[in-house]
Formats: sequence, C-alpha cells, structure tokens
Amino acid sequence: MMALAAFVMCGVTAFYTHRAAHGRTAEERSAYAIGLKAGEQAPAHAILPTDAELNMIAQKYFQQQGSGDRQSWDFAFENGYTDGFKKTHGR
Repeated sequence: MMALAAFVMCGVTAFYTHRAAHGRTAEERSAYAIGLKAGEQAPAHAILPTDAELNMIAQKYFQQQGSGDRQSWDFAFENGYTDGFKKTHGR
C-alpha cells in the first residue's frame, strides 16, 4: 500500500513539474506555445538569436497579444522560441 501511494505521488509530482516547465499560468503556457511555433518556423539557415534579439521578438509578439504580465510573457516566449528552434534546427 505504501509503495502504491509513493508511486502515485511520484506520478503527480512529475506531471505538475513537467507542466510548470512551460509556464505556471495559462498566459505563460500560451506564450511558450507561440514562441515554440515561431522558433520552429525560423528559416533553415538562421542562427539562434541572442537574448536581446529574442527579447525584441517577444515584445513584438506581446504587442499583438496585449494581455498578461509582460515580463513573464517575454520569458515564456523566449524559452518556447529557443526550444522550437533547437528542435527544428538540431542545435
């Protein structure tokens, strides 16, 4: 019985930890998804933008969305963009 409870708790912890990796709020998860999609659509010959360039790209997208906490949104977008870029370009 103790082993089953420990197994369930580990599963629940892993689920919420993985979910939080892409943002804690719905807006942050949305920003991550938008960034992921933008990173995947980057041209094939492109290199990963610097942090400052990513911030500018995030601000451009944020102005289109216009809701939520800007700093959290920018951070989630940047993480999503980086993950999408690395996933598509293999770097």
